[in-house]
Amino acid sequence: MQSKPLKVAVIGHTGMGGKALTEILLKRGHSVTGISIDADKVPDTIGLTSITASVMDALELVAAIADHDVVVSAFSGGHEIDMRVYYRQVEGTRRIINAFKQAKGKYLICIGGAASLYVKPGLQMFDDPRFPTWYFGVAPAVHLRWLGDITQEKFFYDAAERKESGVIQPGESDSKLEKHVSSWTSVPLLEGCRVALDLFQADHSFNWSFLSPPFFYRPGEGTGNYELGIDYMMMKNGIPAGVSVPDLQLAVADEVENQALIHKHWTVCAAE
Repeated sequence: MQSKPLKVAVIGHTGMGGKALTEILLKRGHSVTGISIDADKVPDTIGLTSITASVMDALELVAAIADHDVVVSAFSGGHEIDMRVYYRQVEGTRRIINAFKQAKGKYLICIGGAASLYVKPGLQMFDDPRFPTWYFGVAPAVHLRWLGDITQEKFFYDAAERKESGVIQPGESDSKLEKHVSSWTSVPLLEGCRVALDLFQADHSFNWSFLSPPFFYRPGEGTGNYELGIDYMMMKNGIPAGVSVPDLQLAVADEVENQALIHKHWTVCAAE
């Protein structure tokens, strides 16, 4: 681990993951520059400098990320089923990379999505014939309740109740839920994050790593532990693995300090 405090820029520090990462980095004694379009809502905190800036504004972004030891992008184009999300994710990532190069950055960690993880050689999750039905159908109850909270779709809560009551056994897919999501063949954020990885993988002219969270990434209590994987979706008991927000961001904070995964596409999941 790094023995000295680092200067870290976190793009998207007001979001779910960026906020958790910022808190961990500050507790470890690092100084953080948080960059978000709504940075003004962040309370004053020792060690944190909040800057209001858009990833779409090159001049703002270059100025905000210059002179940092590590830049972490927790940028998200949005969660709506709207192709503008796809555009924002891809174009936003392209502009972050260009700004990082202009700023002569040292190391860029990008947090993407699960769609780019491989389920077998040559087959990424988003191209798996089982997507989206099986992936949602085998989701644990706690994840389904979170999906219900963020989408306000009653069928997610109903599916959670079926899992909790034992009508659907752990690891089994819920056919009723599968019917509800069978038409979800376009998920702009996931697709945008997959293309975002392509923007990194062909370019070794700068130091980067790309983190794809597991499919069942969600809020929850941190355990202080995680398991690390490369390129492939991690599985537990025959279904995609999950991880809580604090544990995934713990892994990011560790990589900020260790810098052991340069030019790697990596993932993490909850430790058993």
